[in-house]
Amino acid sequence: MHTKTFTRILGVGAAVALMTGTLAACSSNEPVAESMDFYGHTVEFNQELADRVPAEWKNGITVPLQVLRPNMFVDEAGKNVGMQPDLVNAIATKLGVSVDMEVAPFDAQVPGVQSGQYAFTTATGDFPARQEVLTMVDYTIAGLGWLAKADSDISSVDDICGLTIGVAKGTNQEVRAEEIVEECDSKGIPGTEIIGFSNTLMTVPLEADRIDVTYDSISSVVYFAANESDKFMMVGDPIHDAPIAFGVVAGEDEKAELLRDTIKELMDEGVYTAIFDQWQLQDLTLDDVAINGGPDILN
Repeated sequence: MHTKTFTRILGVGAAVALMTGTLAACSSNEPVAESMDFYGHTVEFNQELADRVPAEWKNGITVPLQVLRPNMFVDEAGKNVGMQPDLVNAIATKLGVSVDMEVAPFDAQVPGVQSGQYAFTTATGDFPARQEVLTMVDYTIAGLGWLAKADSDISSVDDICGLTIGVAKGTNQEVRAEEIVEECDSKGIPGTEIIGFSNTLMTVPLEADRIDVTYDSISSVVYFAANESDKFMMVGDPIHDAPIAFGVVAGEDEKAELLRDTIKELMDEGVYTAIFDQWQLQDLTLDDVAINGGPDILN
């Protein structure tokens, strides 16, 4: 585990957040550590990379995190943990900047970067339409999958028509789910409903029977189907449709290149692989880091 974290520490309400899957973070930047340990690997400050840090990042950065286990969630001590906090902390250590991780809904990430509230997005699908507003540094494989309760009668995607689908608001899966509703209607099967959630682990409304099935990030679907198979099961085959990226404002090429080169160094040192292995996401790693690679890099 880490010798030090830069993440925000949650105050009162963390225990409630763990049960509901909704979070609210508050704190300030912590001092910068010159090294940090990640699962048998030590990340060291790199002066050459630090010399390239833009002026607006030198006093610390704030990045948004979406609740999506194992990419990001809150542990029993009230700390933000998961693949994304690990990777962001490793990048911050390399660059010598403090980082404040703020729990935010997915649909707040892009506007937050555009307004200067956030340094970069952390969970943006690299699709051509998004490249119009963001320059994206691809760092993992993304995809979608269906998750249902283990005792559900759903045996295939064909069984989803007429049911209630849970999705995270503002995501690609919300768009895809709307297309599925139209397909169900065209088949003459009414009643397919979508419920959107913000900052909620989708397994929470699924267990509470608020939804029948969730259309979610493949990282989360695979994780819960494998680790809590007594509660959940994956329905059908996953879809790998695009890489997930750290996104800066479109045209901010120097920032994108700095993030790319920093992640490449973490790859070369074995840190990137160690982080993904720790969170059982080894099947979602990339061999290289691309800028605006888009869906084509998965082919």
